[in-house]
Amino acid sequence: MVRPAEARPGRLRDVVGRHLRTAIAVFPLSLVLACSHSTVVRPAPSYDVLVFEAPLPAAGAVFVDADRLRREVHLGPAESGGYGWCQDSRYPVDAREALELSVVATLERVMDEVHRTATPFDRETMEARGFDAVIVVRTDTFDAGVAGDPFQDFRGNAELTLAVSAFASDGLVLREIVYGSGIHTAGGTTCRGGAEAVGLAVEMAIENAMTQLGEIIASSHELRSSLGAREFR
Repeated sequence: MVRPAEARPGRLRDVVGRHLRTAIAVFPLSLVLACSHSTVVRPAPSYDVLVFEAPLPAAGAVFVDADRLRREVHLGPAESGGYGWCQDSRYPVDAREALELSVVATLERVMDEVHRTATPFDRETMEARGFDAVIVVRTDTFDAGVAGDPFQDFRGNAELTLAVSAFASDGLVLREIVYGSGIHTAGGTTCRGGAEAVGLAVEMAIENAMTQLGEIIASSHELRSSLGAREFR
């Protein structure tokens, strides 16, 4: 006959075993749920645009094609060669709206009026709707990455190029490529720190490109001349 005092260790082992089996079953699920971390990319218009002359005397229709500013970034190894426990982490990036709002807010500093449009206008539509110019900004290339782990910080990086075109009553008067890049380091005790690092790097790249965008629009002699000539027609 087993006395109660002798039965306790066996019951304790059974309870501990059940808890361990439950923990082992739940642990992989928790890793899967923690693998993907949403990335926030806020609008980043440039406030460093150098406008040497008065804003362009124009009402501009602005079309932004930002479809390429969406991708899933996978964590890369830290400089030490390891990933920590974040090896399978992924960081979805969607900067389409952030770019569109950044373009509009930046151009509002260098043009009298700016109106966002869903499609680019041809010359006839531009004039029929009372616009003086059409600015088209298309994403040409976009790349983003993040590396590190919670013990050594996360380092995000981003690069993008934008194709910029401007049309006025004289037709195509401007075609340029602008470039932006950004690097940001973020700490934290979880894998979510990688989302902050890459998100802020993308914002920095957008702001960098916006400075160039504003300056080439404001300083375009062809665009300014075309708009000036239109006032006297």
